Amino acid sequence: MPFTGPREDRDAIRELYATYGDASTCGDTERFLACFAEDGQWNTHIFQRTGKAELRAQWDQLWAGFERVGFLGEVGSIEVEGDAACCRCVAREIVLLKTGGVYKLIGQYTDRLVRQNGAWLFAQRDYRPIVEELPA
Repeated sequence: MPFTGPREDRDAIRELYATYGDASTCGDTERFLACFAEDGQWNTHIFQRTGKAELRAQWDQLWAGFERVGFLGEVGSIEVEGDAACCRCVAREIVLLKTGGVYKLIGQYTDRLVRQNGAWLFAQRDYRPIVEELPA
């Protein structure tokens, strides 16, 4: 079943995904980092990072080349069990590079979340691209 667990938890998790997407679109480092547990992981096809210091460094490295980002996500699955959840999300990203090119991609996040101090946070985000369009 793709959506299980208490409705209020699923709603709070959707708000976490919305916050992550908005922070990504706005380039808001602090709100992006606030979406992760202290030892949270962010794993993609080009890097693997653990902990907020590494996440911040990776974010800063990416944004050094970004002019603007459009990030849209659609949650496909939320399975809550107590203070843990497994979720899946498809993301569409369009990145205007400072060099003037445009990088487009669609990818899937497979996530593990934890509830800490009443807030849902990403414990691990594993990303894999589905479609990538490199700048010309």
